[in-house]
Amino acid sequence: MTISTIMRLAVRFMFPSKPEAALADSSASNKSPAKKSVFAAMVCVALSVIPLIVVLVFSDSMIKGMTDRIVELSSFHMQVIQYKAQSNIPQNIENLKALAAKIDTIDGVKGTYIERTGMALAAGKKERSGAAVRAVEPTLFDENESFKNLFQVKSGALAFKDEHSAVIGSALAEKTSLAVGDTLRLITMRTLPNGKTVPKTASFTVCGIVSSGYQELDALWVFVPLETGFEFLASNVSRVLIGVKTEDAFSKNLFIVQESCQSAAGSGFGVFNWKELNLSTYETFNTTKMMLLFIMFLIVLVASVNVSSALIMLTMEKRKEIAILKAIGASPKELQLTFVMTGFFTGLGGIILGIPLGMLCAIKANEIIRFFEKVVNIIAHLGYTVRHIGTSLPAESFISIKLLDPEFYLTEVPIVVPFAEVFAIAAVTLILSVIVSLMPARKAAYEKPLEGLRKI
Repeated sequence: MTISTIMRLAVRFMFPSKPEAALADSSASNKSPAKKSVFAAMVCVALSVIPLIVVLVFSDSMIKGMTDRIVELSSFHMQVIQYKAQSNIPQNIENLKALAAKIDTIDGVKGTYIERTGMALAAGKKERSGAAVRAVEPTLFDENESFKNLFQVKSGALAFKDEHSAVIGSALAEKTSLAVGDTLRLITMRTLPNGKTVPKTASFTVCGIVSSGYQELDALWVFVPLETGFEFLASNVSRVLIGVKTEDAFSKNLFIVQESCQSAAGSGFGVFNWKELNLSTYETFNTTKMMLLFIMFLIVLVASVNVSSALIMLTMEKRKEIAILKAIGASPKELQLTFVMTGFFTGLGGIILGIPLGMLCAIKANEIIRFFEKVVNIIAHLGYTVRHIGTSLPAESFISIKLLDPEFYLTEVPIVVPFAEVFAIAAVTLILSVIVSLMPARKAAYEKPLEGLRKI
């Protein structure tokens, strides 16, 4: 038999034609348990692929969204860190600007940004919160495309009005009950010449409230003008750096650019790329993603076993056909390949059904999560109300349930479909369908024709 004949025969086994069904007994054929099993196996494969695609796309998009914000807005692609800041602030800034201009000329570098960053206590109207004070150049907000694209201005403007103005994260503004025009007090520490540590306070006017969509970062950031930050932040509680933006943070040439920056900076500076600066966070993201995919893969593996079970039932039902094919000259290898192709087509049907549905669910994941969140909160609120009937607890004391708390995750996941990984899932599913088909196919292929005819 040719390959095309084997493929047609495999399809015929899965979906017998009406004339064939009529000859065999139409009522029995239409209610064929083997046909139902093959269709059920196809549906099981589809249902297992859907959550796998959703988990893959959603987790990949979530990790990419978080990583982009950390790399582009927080650590830059790499940092040229000054080991010891000079006591003469204007001279130190001028030296840093000269070094930044030198690094700008290196191939692969798109921009450099001087910054002094340190921790402080931010005091608002009512509450206090820890904050990461970032003293930056005003041009950072205009020249760096990442700040323009990934920052959403909630109130005010993404710019400094004067040397005592500040731009703060939306989550920090909410914690400290601050709005545009309010006074923000920053408290940090400094060490006196005699070795005594004393608090140092400075007041800033909030001129802008921004959000990156990642509250873990928005809850920390306070941006102040570069010169003001140099005066306010002491050397023992801050570090001075030049943030370097390259053409691609994930490029293989990043290490080459890093070595060039180190050569240009000299011995007084250390150059670190974003992977070195965020190693633990990045490894945690990847480990979480791999564990989720492994769990989903086990579901696909279980679903593929249904393909094997369906083929076993199919071989039992098609004993007469198998015996006749052998009698007219079909070889065991050809029959084995026929049933393997049947398993392949079953897996292919599951993929054709599952992948489009999975991608549709993944693309609409934000809307689906919000929908389920509303349903869960309606049911929970109803249960809370019934449980506290006759008590003095107000209905407003109910705390809404958040399936993906924006305090730890992105408020809106930017969905990006990784087509290469989706194709890999389809390929693995097909391979599994073929592998689990080998045993029932071999059993059917090497059954003796006479024994098959006697069992009919």
